[in-house]
Amino acid sequence: MTLFEYLAIAFGLVYSIAALRVVGGLPFASVPERRYAVQLAVMLFHILGTAAGFWTFWSFREVEWSFPRFVLALTVPGVWFYCASVLVPENPESVVEWRAHYYAIRRRFYTGVGIWGVCAATSASVNLGMSFSHPARGVQASMVALGIIGAVTPNPRVHAGIALLFGALFAVWALSSGLAPDWLAR
Repeated sequence: MTLFEYLAIAFGLVYSIAALRVVGGLPFASVPERRYAVQLAVMLFHILGTAAGFWTFWSFREVEWSFPRFVLALTVPGVWFYCASVLVPENPESVVEWRAHYYAIRRRFYTGVGIWGVCAATSASVNLGMSFSHPARGVQASMVALGIIGAVTPNPRVHAGIALLFGALFAVWALSSGLAPDWLAR
């Protein structure tokens, strides 16, 4: 087993726990009389983002690993898990109305999204030597911007727009990366 394969276990575990948290909340968040479309859309984006995050971890296979580089890289899925934990509570069956839940947690969730963008950009710079002109920089910067906007405004129309932009960001990533697992290292 290589060091990369060994470290990939940690990333896989954190991403898996994040995905399980959100997937586990879907049956409760989709109950017709309690659901909120924006919450559901953000949850679906979060699941896709989890898969994309793990998929692109292959870009890190050539990194000259040290403990600080590992910790820096692990902050990316760690913050993603934080966002999943805020988005879906430990007992999702206790949420009476998902709209109220969404607006109650939006500051913490979107602050986490913004921090994720900063951590992803920092890890890519330090660990991969990613240039500032790489297409991933647009995704990272967009996540920071959406995090700030989502955290500061309670406007439902803005949040509906953010949910649509999350989907658009995923499409941009898919098209610009060609879904290649080593996209970040190119």
